[in-house]
Amino acid sequence: MDQQKQIQFLKPLLKSKNKIAKHLGINRETVSKYWEETIPTGVLSARAPDWSAHIDWEYYKKEVGSGVSIKILYKEFSQVQKLPTYANFARYCRLYESKKNMPTISLKVDRSPGHSIEIDYGGDKIEIYNPSTGEIIEANLFVAALSYSSYFYAEFTLTQRQEDFLSSCRNTFEHLGSAPQFIISDNCKTAVTKAEKHDSVLNKTFNDFCEHYNIIADPARAYHPKDKPNVENAVGVIQKEFFQKHRHRTFTSLMELNLVLHEYLAEKMNEKIPERQMSRNELLAFELPKMKDLPLTPYELSHYKICKVHPDIHIRHDRNYYSIPCRLVGREVQIKYNGKMIYAYSGVEQVAVHALAIGHGHYITNESHYPDNKLIDTNYHIQSSLVRSRKIGENTELLVKKIFAVAKAHPLRNLTKAQGILALADKYKTEAIEYGAEAALEANTLNYNFVKNCAKNFREKKSEQKLLPNRQLEFVCLQGGLS
Repeated sequence: MDQQKQIQFLKPLLKSKNKIAKHLGINRETVSKYWEETIPTGVLSARAPDWSAHIDWEYYKKEVGSGVSIKILYKEFSQVQKLPTYANFARYCRLYESKKNMPTISLKVDRSPGHSIEIDYGGDKIEIYNPSTGEIIEANLFVAALSYSSYFYAEFTLTQRQEDFLSSCRNTFEHLGSAPQFIISDNCKTAVTKAEKHDSVLNKTFNDFCEHYNIIADPARAYHPKDKPNVENAVGVIQKEFFQKHRHRTFTSLMELNLVLHEYLAEKMNEKIPERQMSRNELLAFELPKMKDLPLTPYELSHYKICKVHPDIHIRHDRNYYSIPCRLVGREVQIKYNGKMIYAYSGVEQVAVHALAIGHGHYITNESHYPDNKLIDTNYHIQSSLVRSRKIGENTELLVKKIFAVAKAHPLRNLTKAQGILALADKYKTEAIEYGAEAALEANTLNYNFVKNCAKNFREKKSEQKLLPNRQLEFVCLQGGLS
């Protein structure tokens, strides 16, 4: 059909089958096949430009309806598509006029019981007054609605950050006692890292949450509220009924606010839906058997970060150190951590697992992560440290050797300590470093801070001058001066 339209469009312009075939890059026989074809009325209108396929007309209708001018919308569109600002504006206006009066076609999405749940935040907020400080805090409304039964759960949170968002999702599943197959979210940053029209990139923490409950995340498209109509309707119901009912009430705590909200929800879920002649609780009872059981352990929030593996085969996290296999020294690994455990990944491979250390300055080491002891004599970082210590002086070289020798499990265990002492040479003189190393050896305190303090307090001895005592000078002066 596209080729047919193109041929009929070019026919009165080029007037030659050969020219049209050459222009479209097709065979002349194909042009001949459609040469005499007729196109229904309206199809032979000027061919829409390629960039028009990227226009979301429903979004533009909504924006124009709210007072935004077509000129402003075209400027925004041309910047995204990198079009000349006014070159296609007239064409854009004609396309908009043709689309403006077209009837909107919408199809009802028939979702089966236990299929999906929709989640979103309401736009309006409720104020909470803190009587002890006089501070007023705005509480955010979180709502989750099942797509089949329209049963909805809601709660207020202080923020919309990751912790509160996932906690609300977890509370929803625990309230229901089951989980559906899909979860349809908005394109908020806590759920979607990068929103695309057809394929969005999920937030890693939210993806972990979905894996824990064995559900599939299916974010709604941007500016498409009809992708999650049930939760949009639930938000509207709460804002029209609950917000209006308690508009003159002053809440003094988040707990009080949520208790009143849950009392309202308990009554609301028993009301019959006129179109379906059943209450949401009755529909929920039919839907729950179709949903999945919850896992035995509750979800625990995890975070992600990138760390570089130090030559001593450890990474640093929260002022503690965790070992990584020696083959990854110098490379970056992604770590996932929660309140109990820390996991390290190189690409998709899990390379280390450790219990999270309590406190600061602790080394959590898996001995199998160290290289073979046979390779120690040729280890670049150890040999480089010994060469640097030798250049500073005998005391420093002896100190570094002793630091490596007393390592409990492996010489690399104290590599960071040795490198820290050697780095003092960038700030203090050689004599000061040697003085600190000698003091550390005598006190048997192989400690970076001890050497640093000694080097910092080092004072050079003043050169001795041969001066005569005062009485002798007085005697010389009486004798008529020095001869």
